[in-house]
Formats: sequence, C-alpha cells, structure tokens
Amino acid sequence: EGCQGAKAPVRVGMRLVKGLSKEGAERVVAARRQAPFRQLSDLRKRARLDKGDMEALVDADALASLSGNRHQARWQVMALEPERPLLSHEHYASADALNDEVSLPEPAVSESVMSDYQSTGLTLRAHPLALLRDRAPFVRCKRHDDLKALSDGRFVRIAGLVTCRQRPGTASGVLFLTLEDETGNNNVVVWPSIQQRYREELMKGQLLLVKGTLQKRDGVTHIVAGALFDHSSALGELRLKPRSFR
Repeated sequence: EGCQGAKAPVRVGMRLVKGLSKEGAERVVAARRQAPFRQLSDLRKRARLDKGDMEALVDADALASLSGNRHQARWQVMALEPERPLLSHEHYASADALNDEVSLPEPAVSESVMSDYQSTGLTLRAHPLALLRDRAPFVRCKRHDDLKALSDGRFVRIAGLVTCRQRPGTASGVLFLTLEDETGNNNVVVWPSIQQRYREELMKGQLLLVKGTLQKRDGVTHIVAGALFDHSSALGELRLKPRSFR
C-alpha cells in the first residue's frame, strides 16, 4: 500500500492446498497470529502438524519464506524428527537446529508451474501455454489477445486449459467451453454434431487445441469449433523435460 508502481502481493488461501487438513490449517493461522514462524521446526511444533500436513504445504510451495524452494523445503521436512514422549524438548531443539549445509537447486519454471497446478489448481508463475507456445502444434495457435485484430469469419487455431464446460438447458444441446491461455479466456461453441465426433476429447481433455471459425457479434467474441484435439500429454512433458529460462 502506498508504493508507486509496485505490484500488490497475491495471497492464496490455505483452503486451496490439496492434502492439508482443515484442523492443521486452523492451527497454522492461530499460531501465526501469536508470532511469525522462525523455521520449519517452529511451524511444525507450534501448529502441531503431522507429516501429511507438512508435505502438503511443501507441495504448495507455501514454505518458501522458511526454507527456500520446494526441493530445499522437502529435504528439510524429511529431516525433521517426529516428537517422542521419552525424549526431551532439548533433544528436539538441538536436532532441529542442525544444519547439514545441503543446498538443493531451485526447480525449473516448468516444474514449479505443474507442481502449483497439482497442489492448488492455479499458479502465480508463468502460464503453461506460455511455456509451450514455441512448440508444435501450439506455435501455430493464436492467443486470446491476437483475436482482437482478426476479422469475423476467419479460420483460427487456439489452445488453452479447459476451465469451464457448460451445457445450458436453453441452448439446444450446445456445449460452451472456456479455454484459458496466457493472455485471457477464449469462449468456444461446440455444436451437438461436433460433440459426438470429439466426445472423448471434450470429456477428458485438460489442454485442448481447437480449430474453428471466429465469430464477433455485438462486442462478443467466440470460436465455433470444427475440430478438437486433446494435448493434455504436453502438460506432463513440462515436468518430464524441464528447461532453463535464464
């Protein structure tokens, strides 16, 4: 607040973290109100988190301020000893303070993006389409922002993550898709005949490429689908073949 030109921070609620128990999240919030967490062992003890909750926070990259990147956080969480009643508090304080001086490299951007989607369903990093844009077949696809300059009735290719599927009862069986790319959301109209031909792609696809006709009416832009192709496997390739973006 009050910073000229500075970007406002974006905070993601813990309810989006897959695998984090509701009780664990509530204890984190309550303990954080009392005092900031100093290190991972402090978080675990004061919020009384079990291994599952700690790993869920690691997967969501929620521990960066305490341990660094995901790889480093996972290593440090693995090193934390579970508390046992027969051992003293001093024992754990000493063990948790040990520094093995292992420094793990930060994950590639592509790996972090996919981990974000798997753990929270969204990312504050680069969009997957931005990472795939220079690869076939996505290099030939128009972005959402590109459609503004194109004329009505033009053939186009677009690609994006499927964020919404709707079949309103008043739409005579028409299916409406929303495909998200790195610049915005594209609205796609799929007529019943096309739905039958590409049923599996429509039902299972997470990342679709659509060939169709651009239509502009009264300030509304959408694409009438003529063919749909499931390229969800490309999302897995981002994790399997990480690249350097330096």
